[in-house]
Amino acid sequence: MEQPAIFSATLGLSHPWQITAVSFSKDEKRMDITIDFAHGSTFTCPTCGKEGIACDGENETWYHDNFLQYATYLHVRVPRIECCCCGICTVERPWSREGSRFALLQ
Repeated sequence: MEQPAIFSATLGLSHPWQITAVSFSKDEKRMDITIDFAHGSTFTCPTCGKEGIACDGENETWYHDNFLQYATYLHVRVPRIECCCCGICTVERPWSREGSRFALLQ
């Protein structure tokens, strides 16, 4: 199993989320993971549960102080979808589920 697949499974990611880069610094005990999605991908609306097409994204940084024994930063382009019922919505982030210990920095 390749690195991105291992981190995707650990973070609870599935298509169309994709890990585009992973970097480690053993000296700093730091890991940076970049997560993105393909333009035009479909996601589930967090309000009504219908599928919507990703129209753009917002950049966010998330932090975990001990993810696989490293201080970890997720650099994410989070999609906003166009839902036929709810309008423009930001999708749910799998790594932010209850108990995950990731905190939004920006």
